[in-house]
Amino acid sequence: MNDHVSHPPGSSRSTAGTGTAQNTEYRIAHLRERLAAEEPGELGVRVETRGSAVTVIGTVPTAHCRDELMHTANEELAGLSLHFDIVVAEAAAPDHPEEVS
Repeated sequence: MNDHVSHPPGSSRSTAGTGTAQNTEYRIAHLRERLAAEEPGELGVRVETRGSAVTVIGTVPTAHCRDELMHTANEELAGLSLHFDIVVAEAAAPDHPEEVS
């Protein structure tokens, strides 16, 4: 699932300059800490900077976990260009037996 947070006209989205880049890296580190510490403790999710955007990539067990992850990321990284590539891996039992030949 992909999501994009837009910026108001005239706002600066660039991570150029040490202050802005350091602030972005600090906010990303804080997001990583929250993802590891809070429920459900999503350790398999990566947060990367790509140009002036931040991308959250990974697999989560449920749609609820995905929604919580997206909410937390949007909260921590408000004002940044943010993209999501999150896959929900259903862990439901198979509905039919697998035939092996």
